[in-house]
Amino acid sequence: MPQQDILFYVSMKGVILQHNKVLLLRKHSGEWDLPGGRLGEEESPKQCLIREVGEETGLTVKPGRFLHRWIRRRPGKTDVFLVSHFCKLSGPETELALTHEHSELDWFSPAALDLLALSQGVRKSVRRAYHIRKTLNYPQPG
Repeated sequence: MPQQDILFYVSMKGVILQHNKVLLLRKHSGEWDLPGGRLGEEESPKQCLIREVGEETGLTVKPGRFLHRWIRRRPGKTDVFLVSHFCKLSGPETELALTHEHSELDWFSPAALDLLALSQGVRKSVRRAYHIRKTLNYPQPG
């Protein structure tokens, strides 16, 4: 039996923590997501994260440690292979900028995450980021 081609695209996601809160964006479907997006043909994963986070939030980040990877199955559409990284703010603090891609964005405490519609991949990525920050004693802004 011949192997079928597996079609997917890669999406890079950034977990940004500040003041013990994580930045999430609400998709028009109502589900909350991490900032990030599709990896371009000629860019590295880190370049993609810097570009996508900047486009979606107005923030400048420095991508860091790998957190998690998962697949989003989309029947009738191209599946998505998602990869999340811990990101630190690297530019001057600016006001968040909401684009047409999302209906809302905000910072959420760990306790608030249980009340939000999140994919398991996003939830696991955020948990790992909090764990890394705590165990490696990452400095926390503010």
